[in-house]
Amino acid sequence: MATTRTDVVIVGAGGAGGIIAAELAKAGMQVVALERGPRLNTSDFAGQDELRFFQRQDTRPDVKRQPVTWRRNASERATPLGSLAYGNQAGGGTVHYGAVSWRMHEDDFQARTNTIERYGADAIPSDSSLADWPLRYADLEPFYDQAEYELGVSGKAGNLRGTRIDGGNVFEAPREREYPLPPLLVEQPSLVFDEAARDMGYHPFSTPRAILSQPYNGRAGCSYCGFCQGFGCHMGAKSSILVTKLPEADATGNFELVTGAMVHRVNSDGDRATGVSYWLPDGSDNTVEADLVILAPFIYDNTRLLLLSQTPQFPNGLANSSGHLGKHVMTHLMARLLVKFDDRRMNAYMGPSAQKHSIDDFNADNFDHSGHDFIRGSQISIGTHNLQGGPISVSTINPPPGVPRWGAEYRDFIADAFTRYASMVAQTENLAYADQAIDLDPNVKDAWGLPAPRMTYDWRRPNERARVEFMLQRMEEIGEAMGASQVWRAPLSPGRPGAHHEGGTRMGSDPAESVVNRYGQTWDISNLFVVGSSTFPTMSGFNPTLTIQALAYMTADAIVNRYRGSPGPLV
Repeated sequence: MATTRTDVVIVGAGGAGGIIAAELAKAGMQVVALERGPRLNTSDFAGQDELRFFQRQDTRPDVKRQPVTWRRNASERATPLGSLAYGNQAGGGTVHYGAVSWRMHEDDFQARTNTIERYGADAIPSDSSLADWPLRYADLEPFYDQAEYELGVSGKAGNLRGTRIDGGNVFEAPREREYPLPPLLVEQPSLVFDEAARDMGYHPFSTPRAILSQPYNGRAGCSYCGFCQGFGCHMGAKSSILVTKLPEADATGNFELVTGAMVHRVNSDGDRATGVSYWLPDGSDNTVEADLVILAPFIYDNTRLLLLSQTPQFPNGLANSSGHLGKHVMTHLMARLLVKFDDRRMNAYMGPSAQKHSIDDFNADNFDHSGHDFIRGSQISIGTHNLQGGPISVSTINPPPGVPRWGAEYRDFIADAFTRYASMVAQTENLAYADQAIDLDPNVKDAWGLPAPRMTYDWRRPNERARVEFMLQRMEEIGEAMGASQVWRAPLSPGRPGAHHEGGTRMGSDPAESVVNRYGQTWDISNLFVVGSSTFPTMSGFNPTLTIQALAYMTADAIVNRYRGSPGPLV
């Protein structure tokens, strides 16, 4: 067994861990980051290999070696999920994600309070654990700005210091300055969507993306190759942590990245974390001792690692005196609508999936929910959701009713629809429920012999069903207004989790009701931090990545400027 010593050990060098590693290393702290997967290079993605990256999902966890299981309720036996969307290499999911980069609304941080004030407490489902965040948008705005400018995000402001600007998202929270880069070029589906939505009185705009629309900080702009979501960027134009923050960390001389490291335990002594233990591919068991331990993998591994690290003092999982570890898990249900045209070509296979337009009119509480039997909402976007994987992925298109999923009739449909269809999606904000949870599966183990994380989850609650139906009807209206010859719904999942999984180590203001505080610092162990979407109390209707990154910058700032000089609870 090898033991090393450092100031800070970080588990996971992805969207959150990579930022914190760079910021702490730049501040002079010695940082070791442990990453389960490899560290790839931009040149590794030059072949745009559809089989390797999209079909075999080479940048994502191997579901046979690293399974996550799922069941609808506690009476079922869980079975492995067939695919996992998060990352399994240095840079994490930012290597292959679609790069949509939203700021949350001001309202998103106080969803419980604002719902009660506007609609009354009875509007919240009685079994929901909907909660306010322990911070406000104003607290995070400087760190959103830092993430956008340091990483490189393209977009158009819709609210500059309170002034609403047409062409941007007029529903967004106020920002201090414009995006660092203009929006990406507009493709055909967005042109048609934009015109129809404006005619209907909505407010379409170009979705913000962490993709360079022009050269920036020595990196090339987007080439609109069409191999984006599911792929690493062969240009380095996608603002992944792999090409932004990890090189910054390297340059300090204070950073070491260990790849192929499977962390299996957070070591602790009473109410203090002492480091972590991990296995390398050669089977060796190793330990990093550190003054500060930061967990930054995806929500399953954050939660599982704390559950695996139980002690006599914390028999239900490390830092889990509240009993909330693993609870309040949320995912976005991606309700989809497809449209096909006879008289025009959409060419949806061109450009990145994030090169799309959206409306925010039905997101959060941007519309009056009085008379509706649900709360919260969804942004609606049009894009290239089925074609990012290249020609083979076209076979994943859901055909309209009456067309089979195989045979000559399906072949003819694909040939006709390939350049003439587009896909709309409503990314619905599902509420938190305490029984939507992650624990350890007693029946399934991973390649290292550890119990797999098990998710108990079923999105089909009355509030969520009503919201999905409402959004599908709005998309059908938009599709008709676009002049599509065919408009049809994609099938909904039978309760299984959707995209952008969040929760499990929720943050809060009360140690009895949460696992960490606003900085991701665990209430029970002051030198143990957890960062990432597992800390989200609510999920909003937006992709979580930019908020994850802003929180990582905020945590790093608090560690450098407050914790380092006076270790202890951050208040």
